[in-house]
Amino acid sequence: MNANTSENPYAVPASNLQETAPTQQVPSIEEALSRGYDFRIGDLLSDAWQRVKGSKGLIIGAVIIYAVAATIINSVFGAMLGLIGLQADPENLAGMLAGQFVISILGAAVTYPLLAGLMMIGIRRAADQAFNFDLAFSGFKNPLPIIITGVLMLVMVYVGCLLLLLPGIYLMIAYALALPLVIERGLSPWQALETSRKAISQHWFKVLGLNLVLGLIVGLSAIPLGIGMIWTVPLWAIASGVLYRTIFGVLPVAE
Repeated sequence: MNANTSENPYAVPASNLQETAPTQQVPSIEEALSRGYDFRIGDLLSDAWQRVKGSKGLIIGAVIIYAVAATIINSVFGAMLGLIGLQADPENLAGMLAGQFVISILGAAVTYPLLAGLMMIGIRRAADQAFNFDLAFSGFKNPLPIIITGVLMLVMVYVGCLLLLLPGIYLMIAYALALPLVIERGLSPWQALETSRKAISQHWFKVLGLNLVLGLIVGLSAIPLGIGMIWTVPLWAIASGVLYRTIFGVLPVAE
């Protein structure tokens, strides 16, 4: 699902987004990867913060649904694996790792479509496009590619972590935008993973820094009874959307 190149494909000015979003032409995936991009962490967070107002309730609701679904599915599969002996006692490290891996793979069937929907809310908000609560479930319109993407991502990250840890950390950051690429651009699972990796690798350390700063902000906001997370969790979701918009642009919503 490609779009024509804009007049100046190198410029993605956040400050002019609201005026240009309805008519702005969006680069194709190939153009987005070849044109290059850059951002400042502070500017990106400021851009996202300006869009938190008016989206907090919807994003928090989507996060709660995601967290509840993930907790339930992990608990159910954990109990099932324990009953059939796939989760071994703590002295059997290999058995525990195998059990946790199976739980992660099975849990992806539910959690990744929900996570993809949550990320799409952040992307639509970042692009000043219309969004509603139904978008939280957009990953279930065609869930199989998202599930496959999530499973492949988990397997690659697990394998990378077994290879001296650093490859796993690299892939965990590099694959961060794969899920929305499946929904928003219609890429296949492997195309989405490779597209996300190639794009983020252009500024991998800066994206890592962004995630560390967001993690610190959300973590600190959780200290006073978690009240601050009402603002910081939407900030995280929208900041991810701003990053996606900065790299790939956002296709207009179909009428």
